[in-house]
Amino acid sequence: MPKIVNRNEYRQKLLEKSLHLFTRIGYHNINMKEIAAEIGVSTGTLYHYFPSKENMLAEMIAWIGDKNVQEYIQRTSSVESIHDRFDMIVDFWKEKSELYENIVLLAIDMYRNTDIDQWKALYSFFAERYTDGMSERLNISRQFARSIFIYFIGLSFHSLAFDGNYEYNRQIDFLDKIFRPVIVDAPDDIDKAARKFKEVARVFLMNSLVTEKKTIAKKIKDTKPKKAKTKTNKAVTKRKVGARKTQRKQ
Repeated sequence: MPKIVNRNEYRQKLLEKSLHLFTRIGYHNINMKEIAAEIGVSTGTLYHYFPSKENMLAEMIAWIGDKNVQEYIQRTSSVESIHDRFDMIVDFWKEKSELYENIVLLAIDMYRNTDIDQWKALYSFFAERYTDGMSERLNISRQFARSIFIYFIGLSFHSLAFDGNYEYNRQIDFLDKIFRPVIVDAPDDIDKAARKFKEVARVFLMNSLVTEKKTIAKKIKDTKPKKAKTKTNKAVTKRKVGARKTQRKQ
């Protein structure tokens, strides 16, 4: 009896095995024959599931983006507390740093090598799925959720320049401090959230402005004429006036 193969599951396995080839070797540096050899299937099998390398790249982005969104929704689906849910999502962001880097690399390759309308449609689908999931799980507006999504795209690209996860995690901790009053505290106590956000702004967001004001004040102070010079000028003026009076008497 022939073995029954679930085509969707097998396609996903092929994509999963090929992911590192696309992200670390690069779209232009590997062909379908080499991909098949690397993941242990025949070239014919690979072409049976993916008509072209371009199609494989597009399906890989769709698969990895959808998989990511589905995972964080499932993880938080049974968590009622917004505090616990937010903690869970922050941990999820840290855990998936490499995945987000891979998504950015794949998106760049697709932008360069596929039809622009196809790229826009796929990117829009992923952006909308991520935005909807974040908005629903964190009980925030879609505009706020979209801003988080855009931030992660930039952060993931930025993280490619650094070894390890230190810089990435540091930025996530920064987001945690900024967003926590708004997302966790505001629904229950808006005044408490406002006080916390004010403190966050003073400590984390305004330091550079305070430093700049102090620097400007110091520069202004340093440019003021010294008192010693003022006294000298007054003394010179006094001697001149005295000399004029003596001349008049004479």
